[in-house]
Amino acid sequence: MPDEVSADPQPQEQSVRPRHHHARRRSAVSRRISSLRRSQRRLAGEELPSAATSKATAATSAPAAPSATATKPSQPPVATRRPRSTENAAEPAQKTRGRLLSSLLRPGRGQILAAIILFVVGAAGVTQIRSNAAGDTYSSARREDLIQLLDGLSAESRRLENEIAQLEQTRSNLQSGADTQRVAREEAEKHLSELSILAGTAPAQGPGIRMRIADPKAAVDAGVLLDAVEEMRDAGAEVIEVNNTIRVVGSTWFSSDSRGLVIDSKPVGRPITFEVIGDPNSLEEAARFRGGIVSEITGPKIGGQVQIERESRLVIESLHTISENQYARPASAPPTPR
Repeated sequence: MPDEVSADPQPQEQSVRPRHHHARRRSAVSRRISSLRRSQRRLAGEELPSAATSKATAATSAPAAPSATATKPSQPPVATRRPRSTENAAEPAQKTRGRLLSSLLRPGRGQILAAIILFVVGAAGVTQIRSNAAGDTYSSARREDLIQLLDGLSAESRRLENEIAQLEQTRSNLQSGADTQRVAREEAEKHLSELSILAGTAPAQGPGIRMRIADPKAAVDAGVLLDAVEEMRDAGAEVIEVNNTIRVVGSTWFSSDSRGLVIDSKPVGRPITFEVIGDPNSLEEAARFRGGIVSEITGPKIGGQVQIERESRLVIESLHTISENQYARPASAPPTPR
């Protein structure tokens, strides 16, 4: 036993096993370590060591390896394999990021062409959606507003049908030959009075509405007045008067200057009063229609108030002064078709 005590690096832990058993165990541990190191070098791309080198390495490393390490031979290779696998997995990701960054900084012709095509298609789609939304005027209207609009169109249709019936009756009277001159004279006088009313050169009376516009912020401009007149005409207005002094006709213009609102060179004071002759129901429904003149004036942009009264009889006495045309002259009548 003295040889075993001198060969052991830790004298306090003497082994009781025979010498040949120690040698067999050291040899097995050395072969196991050599095999693991060869596997590690093979994975790293190194050449396999020679048999003599592996034996020398096993001989030099055997005394330094304590008996407790024989039970855990797989720890060193595992620690060296992990960084290698991590590096191999990170290389494709780095290459992918590099290619993506390069394509963004220096795009090719195909990428530029695809971007242009996508931009054109997107712009066309946005334009189409906006045009559809702007063209569909009545999609967001309430049912009551649509019913009012339909009633107004029905009343206008009945008025036109009555006018057609009267014209046909007049033609029949003229073609019958009985007192043709008298019938023609009466029709001429009737047309003259109607045209005088339309031209604003004769007083007029009839049913209609009176609309008062309160504008405390003085936000009603010429465009708002023009919108009001156009909506009244679309609803069948025949005569329109503003503030009992201004007769609105086809040649009337709206503007503003240092005096404020101006209609046909005449100043317009506030509050503004419209007197309109026509079907009272159609005129009021047109004014109160959602998105119409009442909604525009009472909205937050103007902040005004509108009061509408139906009248069974309105008398409009203001007249329009006719000025001589500067450029237009009467033309000869075209030949009557045979």
